[in-house]
Amino acid sequence: MFHFADQRLGRRLSLTLLAGFLFTCLCLGGSVAYALHCNVTDYLNRASASPHNPDDRYLFACGYVWHSTDGGSRWNRIDPRGLPLGVRDGYIAVAQQRDRLYLGILINTSSSLQCWDCAWKFLRPAIYTSIDGGRTWAFTYKFKRGPAANGGFLGLYVDAGQDNFVYTVIKNSDAITFYASGTSGQFWKPICLEYYDPGRTCSLPDSVIQFQAEFSNAEGAVGK
Repeated sequence: MFHFADQRLGRRLSLTLLAGFLFTCLCLGGSVAYALHCNVTDYLNRASASPHNPDDRYLFACGYVWHSTDGGSRWNRIDPRGLPLGVRDGYIAVAQQRDRLYLGILINTSSSLQCWDCAWKFLRPAIYTSIDGGRTWAFTYKFKRGPAANGGFLGLYVDAGQDNFVYTVIKNSDAITFYASGTSGQFWKPICLEYYDPGRTCSLPDSVIQFQAEFSNAEGAVGK
């Protein structure tokens, strides 16, 4: 029978494996409970309209992609593939190209023997991309991780004229950073940084047009 030479190491490893197993069970149970009690209408303010037709809208909430063709009166559910297990909600943005979508979500990081609960205490903002209307998603980029209780996306926008230009605002503890990408979300550059409350240094945009007007001086650095 296999035995650890160092009993303390064996106990720590066993506890880590047990914690990981329990966390997986909690995630599965929490996902089911969340899906049963989640209300999509609580996330309607995150819906993103197509630049071609304002009545054509997409939303990501309660673990699913939702699509409306009548301005949000009725929503059809789409089961997404390729997203991490347990993802609940996020910010979605509709591109100029037909069926191309961007999604900003928070994903789990990793734990270790020194920090067994880091996987869910510190989450990492990540960008996923879909080219089939939200049915299939591919990982595109991940940002610096931050505390789960005080961080995440504040907005995600796509340039109506150029699909490769994407903008986002992310809160990480007391820091709020405005990012821009000129490579369809594959690479990002911070273009404005402020602390504590949005609006003191950088104005939180309501649309990509306002974003461009506010940060036009960074345009030359975005596409690099």
